[in-house]
Amino acid sequence: MIFSYAFPSSLLKKLYTKDKLSTYKIADILKCDPKTIRRYLEKYHIKTRSITKPKISEAKLRNLYEDEEMSLFEIGKVYKMTSSGILKRMRKFHIPMRSSWEVNTAEKKVFSGSQGEKAYLIGFRLGDLGVRKSSDKTQMIKICSNTTKKEQVILINNLFKKYAKVWISKPNNTGVISVSTILHPSFSFLLPKSKKVESWIISNNINTAAFAGGYIDAEGSFGIYDNRAKFRLGSYDKEILKQIHGWFIKNNIKSIFVLEREKKTGQNDDFWRITINEAKSLVKLNKIIFPYLRHIKRKADFTKVMENVNMRAQNGTIQL
Repeated sequence: MIFSYAFPSSLLKKLYTKDKLSTYKIADILKCDPKTIRRYLEKYHIKTRSITKPKISEAKLRNLYEDEEMSLFEIGKVYKMTSSGILKRMRKFHIPMRSSWEVNTAEKKVFSGSQGEKAYLIGFRLGDLGVRKSSDKTQMIKICSNTTKKEQVILINNLFKKYAKVWISKPNNTGVISVSTILHPSFSFLLPKSKKVESWIISNNINTAAFAGGYIDAEGSFGIYDNRAKFRLGSYDKEILKQIHGWFIKNNIKSIFVLEREKKTGQNDDFWRITINEAKSLVKLNKIIFPYLRHIKRKADFTKVMENVNMRAQNGTIQL
C-alpha cells in the first residue's frame, strides 16, 4: 500500500492513544481524510477503538440537508462522520439528493453589476420573480419563476447565468416551465417585496429607466389595436405604477393611470393599469425605455409599435 502522507507513529500514538482523539479529529488537525489516518493506524499496528456510530434521526437529517441546505461534508463535521457515512444514512432514510447545480456553491459569483443593472433586476423581480433566502446558514438567495412563455425562460437564464447555474425544467402537462437558481448572498437586494420604488432608484433618471425596463419586461405589453399602437402596463402594485406614471408625466409622456378592476374574492387586490396611446408619447417612451428592455418579445413588439407610428406619420394621419 502506498501512502501519500508521512505521519510519524509517535505523533499518531499521542493523538489517538494518549489524547483519545478520533480519527476524524486527527484528520482535521493533519488536513487529510479520516480513512488515511485509519490506514496509518493499521500500518503502525496501533490498536484501534471500535467505531461508535452516532445516532441521527431521519427528521434531523432532513432538516439539516433539506431545510438548512447543509452539504454532506458539513453534516459530517457536526457528527464527526465522513461524507460517505452521511450518504449511507441518507440512502437508509430514502432522502433524495440535491441536483448537482444546487450542490456546487463554489460557482456562485458576487453581484458585480452597475446600479442600473441592480435597478433593472429589482424592477423585474417585483413583477415576475419569487425570491427567498435559501437558508439562514448559507445566506444564499433562491430565485424561482413559473411561466409558459419561452421568452421569459430565456430572459431569466440570461439575467443570472453569469452568476450561477440556472435550472430549467421540462414543461409540465399544462405547459408550465419552472426556472430557478441559487445566487450569492450579494443578491440579497432582491429579497424585499417592496410596495414602492426605492428612493435611490426614483431619484435618478437612469436608474428609474432601468427599473421601469425591468418592470415592463415582467408586466408590460406593446400592441397594435385597430391599426393604433398602444403600450399597457398593469398589476396590483398601485404605488409602483403610480410612481412610474408620475415619472412618465415628468418626461412629457402622456400616460393614463386608472383602476381597471376592483378586488374580488380570491384576488390579491385592486388591479391598476397604465396606458399610453398618443404617438408622440410612444416615440418618447421608445427613446428612454427601449435601451433598457431585455425581453425578446417586448423589444420585438415595441419595434412593431414604432413601425406603426412611423407609417401613420408618413401617411399623414398623425403628426410627430
